[in-house]
Amino acid sequence: MTEAVVQAIKMGNVKQFEQVFKEFYGLLCYEARGYMKTNYLVEEIVCDVFTRLWLNRENLEIQSSLRDYLIKSVHNNCIDYYRHQKVQEKVMKQIDTEQKNQLTLLDLGEDPADYILTEELEIKIHKAIDSLPEQYKRTFKLSRFGQLTYEQVATEMGISVNSVKTNIKKALAILRKELKGHAPF
Repeated sequence: MTEAVVQAIKMGNVKQFEQVFKEFYGLLCYEARGYMKTNYLVEEIVCDVFTRLWLNRENLEIQSSLRDYLIKSVHNNCIDYYRHQKVQEKVMKQIDTEQKNQLTLLDLGEDPADYILTEELEIKIHKAIDSLPEQYKRTFKLSRFGQLTYEQVATEMGISVNSVKTNIKKALAILRKELKGHAPF
């Protein structure tokens, strides 16, 4: 009988499909309740099994009984549902984490216009520093960016502390001139 029923469904026999639906719907809902907590999900899973059965009827290959095939389909749909849920939860957690980590300028209490002006000023300062004569530039960077003392800069560069002071003084004078009206030096 099972083979004849499957062949009828494969041929598009709606009445036979309805008969299978009526015969197995309750059993399949019972099976799905073992996995799903809500009636809505139980019905959704079972209806999905029948929908797939009908849509893929022409390619239907059942090795066991129709009953076993439908029960296995419900089982697989339930597992797929939970896998999908886990992936969704993981993605949602990741999105939540990313949103928490993405602070806006306003969150940081900074005016976007001031931020842009600060960015432009930083670019001008770095360009002005890079245009310094090599000895002044190296001395200035070690002192200001490397946060070394004058003594440490002198040792690093192999020059006297007075030379370091002179280089810094001359570098600051050039920077003041270059950035006049832009930066407080």
